[in-house]
Amino acid sequence: MRIFRLRGVIDHNNVRDTFALPSHALAREPRLALDLSAVTGIDTAALAALVKLMAEARRLGGEVRLTAASKAVRSALELTRLDGLFPISAQTA
Repeated sequence: MRIFRLRGVIDHNNVRDTFALPSHALAREPRLALDLSAVTGIDTAALAALVKLMAEARRLGGEVRLTAASKAVRSALELTRLDGLFPISAQTA
């Protein structure tokens, strides 16, 4: 499982760059962990990118696991009811 540590605010301004490496990594390793402990904000563009990443991982027989999701990420996932879509671990990967 490949681990990516994301930081700061992830929004429509940087979502493409933020998810470029994890998206490319899926071709070699369809099981990814995203450490979100240092993410201070997330918008709907970033949530959509997470859903797209998970869909692609599942298509390839893998998954995207979220680890140590910050309060901002947890709140956004719960508000949009996406918290049930992702395996979420309380500990960092």
